[in-house]
Amino acid sequence: MLATLLLAVPLAGIWMVVTSNLSLESFFVGAVLGIAIQLLLRTERKTVEVKRLPDQLMALVVYVVTLARDVILCSIGVARLVLSPNMPINPGILAVPTQDAHENDAIAAFSAHGITLTPGELVMDFEGGHTMFVHCLDVHASAQSAPDQQTARLKLLRRIMGAAHE
Repeated sequence: MLATLLLAVPLAGIWMVVTSNLSLESFFVGAVLGIAIQLLLRTERKTVEVKRLPDQLMALVVYVVTLARDVILCSIGVARLVLSPNMPINPGILAVPTQDAHENDAIAAFSAHGITLTPGELVMDFEGGHTMFVHCLDVHASAQSAPDQQTARLKLLRRIMGAAHE
């Protein structure tokens, strides 16, 4: 119950920012909503291991920086393709293995989110928990880089989620 109350505090803060109402009443409404959401979801609680926290935070920083770099570089690449007079695109759908032996839904969702955020690629569907179908503007270029990128993304996401040591 203490963990639920502690998590309700940042959720109340988010509520105050979203509603643009920085009052004590808004904080309490946000806290009540945060507690209600947690009770309705009944998520599995994991214990926080303090010794893993620095590694998880470092992996998060590396993931965010890598994702930002990929978004910028892919945006430039897509702009070049679109602005080129002959539009040298070769669209197609690529089956990308998730490479996650545990088939963790959260890791698969974040991995798909990372792919979809980068311009030129969009995760369209999952087959079970082991294959993502990705629409690409240049299927040949994506086929060469997708497995290596997925390996790196999966390694970082597993570290962020604390699953790298399981």
